[in-house]
Amino acid sequence: MNRRTFLHSTLALTGAALADSGSAHSQSAQPVAFTPRLDLYGRHLLWLRDPAEVAAAVREAGYDGIDINIRPGAQGHVAPERVREDLPPFVKAMRAGGVEVSAITPPIQDADSPHAEAILATASSLGIRHYWWGTWRYTADRPVAEQLEALRPRVARLAALNARHGMTAMYHTYAGNAVGTPIWDLLSLLKDHDPRHVGFHFDVGHMVREGANGLWALNLRAAGAYVTGVSFKDFVWRQGPDGRWRTEWCPLGEGLVRLDECAALLKAIGFRGPIENQPEYPAGMGGQATLTLPREQVMAAFRKDQQVLRAALVRAGVL
Repeated sequence: MNRRTFLHSTLALTGAALADSGSAHSQSAQPVAFTPRLDLYGRHLLWLRDPAEVAAAVREAGYDGIDINIRPGAQGHVAPERVREDLPPFVKAMRAGGVEVSAITPPIQDADSPHAEAILATASSLGIRHYWWGTWRYTADRPVAEQLEALRPRVARLAALNARHGMTAMYHTYAGNAVGTPIWDLLSLLKDHDPRHVGFHFDVGHMVREGANGLWALNLRAAGAYVTGVSFKDFVWRQGPDGRWRTEWCPLGEGLVRLDECAALLKAIGFRGPIENQPEYPAGMGGQATLTLPREQVMAAFRKDQQVLRAALVRAGVL
């Protein structure tokens, strides 16, 4: 069997093998002693810089924790090059304010990313075990199978680095030409590693965009134990004046994302990782250093999403 035939066979069979509870990794894959909680993605609070104010806003909106962005300048609450100095006091302030830190979002694509070792070592020392990873995108100048195979050693090196620091990398899924969007492709690389070290950050909104007729649910089931974190957002399709259909983000429960079904599937696969909300509607809801909407409107939207999502997760027994 040549490499191409082997890879195609692997992609076809990986999902079924991983969905089967007899899979070697699926027997011992779940993170140990993780308490499920509902977090707010820290990017939506970049308009607050003082950690005490960030913690107060998280509590005001009703969330249990936060995913801290470790990004340059105004893109994050902590700069990657200053993670050793600035992350510990930021996390201490969050916890002092009654807010847990379940995960971080650093600019890590693989083990060779700048500051990767320092970021993971520091996070681990603070008891943070999960972080966003990725995302890779396919290009049109090379065969897809060839590009995917080239990622295999990068996944292996990152898994080894995470094992050394007791960390779990959560590969964030995006709609479009991203690796991992069809789930089966990246699963074929992850299957050789323990999900405690590498897995998916399953973005429900993006995955429903690419598979609204049920493929998103199949992808979630197939990934199984490799779903190490989940991100929620909702959307509708709108036709613009040019006739093109586009995604318009909307409040949770008002779009195409079926929250109850998703929550039930998370329960079925034994999910025990971080859960976060990304309220990306409308423009001005966060993600920048200055709000362009009234603070009261933003906080009310955060709170409503939290209540809707929490209710679905409680009904399913996930929280």
